[in-house]
Amino acid sequence: MQITELFPSTLQIALMEYSDGALKDFMPDFYTSLPDLQEHLLYPCAGGTRQIHRPDSFAFQDVDGYLFLYARKGQGVIHTEGDSLPLNEDSLLFWDCRDYLQLRPVTSEWTVYLLFFQGDAVSVYYEEICKLRFPVFSLSEHALIADNLRRITELGMTTSPHHAFEENRLLTDILSDLLLDLHMGQSDGKAAPPYLIKIKSLFDKAYSEEHSITELAAGAGVSRYRLSREFSEYFGQTPVRYLNSVRLSHACTLLETTNLHVHEIASAVGIDSVTHFINLFKAKTGMTPATYRNSYHAFRDTEQS
Repeated sequence: MQITELFPSTLQIALMEYSDGALKDFMPDFYTSLPDLQEHLLYPCAGGTRQIHRPDSFAFQDVDGYLFLYARKGQGVIHTEGDSLPLNEDSLLFWDCRDYLQLRPVTSEWTVYLLFFQGDAVSVYYEEICKLRFPVFSLSEHALIADNLRRITELGMTTSPHHAFEENRLLTDILSDLLLDLHMGQSDGKAAPPYLIKIKSLFDKAYSEEHSITELAAGAGVSRYRLSREFSEYFGQTPVRYLNSVRLSHACTLLETTNLHVHEIASAVGIDSVTHFINLFKAKTGMTPATYRNSYHAFRDTEQS
């Protein structure tokens, strides 16, 4: 039996034992799955947006899986064994569901997005993140992560090999971004130099503009070599690779949500050469932009039919 067939009953049993509220107000939607691929990929078990109303509370433990809980509106508090922590708007909790977790709204209504997921590699990310801090993050500082969570939601519950690989990529990107940002602040016990944080922020916000690494280095008073070396040390990628990653992430969004031609999307994300854009996109996703768009809309049409 596939894990996503077992997951609803496992979660419901855990919630019945610990919760004080109507389970239908918490139980997420459920995803189908491909058992041949589950062994090798990260994959969603269940997900959906829910409203938790005060004074209801929901709690569980001993559930095989991990949780992303994105607090979208209102405020709540999480209780773990021996600890409590507020979860404000735009906060993201990453949690091992084998451990006890209770969720209580503070405001009259607390809107959260739940994504339960699994995969052999998740435990590695979770353990590394927990070595550095309690796994709560502000998504106002992680725009790409919020965007990738949205994409997983929009992929819906129809599963095919392409669908499964795309979800795996998005989950891997989210986990990698969380861990790399933590290492950025922990490398050798020091935070990233202010000039690196400023350049990374520039790439995140002004990705469509042309950027010269030589000019950025000169403006920071360092050599191009030092900029590339230190950027890689703190962020896990060279400046050019990081900028292209941001650009391609936004290109995916444009392919999914607009009818712009490929050359227009390339220009919109700051890549002037269409050939270069296609090559970069194919290296990241395994398919051309046109194939990606067609596959995405085919899955959306299947889900809605």
